[in-house]
Amino acid sequence: MRPNLSKTGKMASENGRDLTFGWSGLTLSGTLHVPAGHGPHPVVLMMQGSGPADRDADGYFAPIREAFLSRRLATYSFDKPGCSRSTGDWRDYALEDRVSQAFAALESLRDVREIDGHRTGIWGQSQGGWLVQMMAGRDHDLSFAIANSGPTINVPQQNAYGCEHTMRAEGYSKDEIDQALDFVEQLHEAARLGADYATVDQDLLRPARGSSWYGYISLDDPKDWDLGSMFVRELFEPLDALSRVECPFLAIYGGHDVLLPPWQSAEGSGRALQEAGNADATIVVFPDGDHRIQDRATGVFVAGYLDLLADWAARRAGTT
Repeated sequence: MRPNLSKTGKMASENGRDLTFGWSGLTLSGTLHVPAGHGPHPVVLMMQGSGPADRDADGYFAPIREAFLSRRLATYSFDKPGCSRSTGDWRDYALEDRVSQAFAALESLRDVREIDGHRTGIWGQSQGGWLVQMMAGRDHDLSFAIANSGPTINVPQQNAYGCEHTMRAEGYSKDEIDQALDFVEQLHEAARLGADYATVDQDLLRPARGSSWYGYISLDDPKDWDLGSMFVRELFEPLDALSRVECPFLAIYGGHDVLLPPWQSAEGSGRALQEAGNADATIVVFPDGDHRIQDRATGVFVAGYLDLLADWAARRAGTT
């Protein structure tokens, strides 16, 4: 029941400089990429979406990283716990712990000779966009923050929205979708009440396993249930976080996103940032983009996305 926000993988970066840091007894490993030329350089911490993910997010980060580097911005991303060369298990940590890990990464970057610790920015995709919202609302010394497909609805709402619209796109009937949504709400309520996996398996999962839609929502591992429950119980409200963001903020959405409501999210982001008194907020929807701001048919980033991202960040970091 964890938010299914982003496809990720386990391909590690072959270039750049390895940089590890400690967090809560774990060793988290990543790669620092530094642009050509004399430093110290501003840096962008890049954060993945949901699921197991290495530092490159199965190659998704590579063109984005190159866009930043071409504007003289260094980048850093690290393997989630238990992925590639990081210790631990990513399924033990929900949003608050991921934020804590990210802040530890920023602290380690500020001690690197090639990095200008006074010019640090963050970029996050999908669930990583939630992290960006949380971090930017707490750290007012960030040079900039970019949320890429960062939902402005909370975890239970996103679970339901993604379930409904993904199933609709895949051709499920209205009756099947209604059954699935009712099942999702029962799971949310069980999570709020602190039910253990054995109880949920007996009362909810076993009766549902024969349903045509169960494969979409299957929860057949206790670790997945524990993680999903943590997400629900954290009670994170994105609009509350955004209403406290003071640093330059860029929110980007794809018009064809089926995992979150893009136009509603854009409007909500703008309203919350205005409430914060943020004088440098940019909200962009690429009508032809999907959840990854890519063309659904080709998997290529939509025209203008990479240039917008890198040019906007470079101006805030002072490299242009």
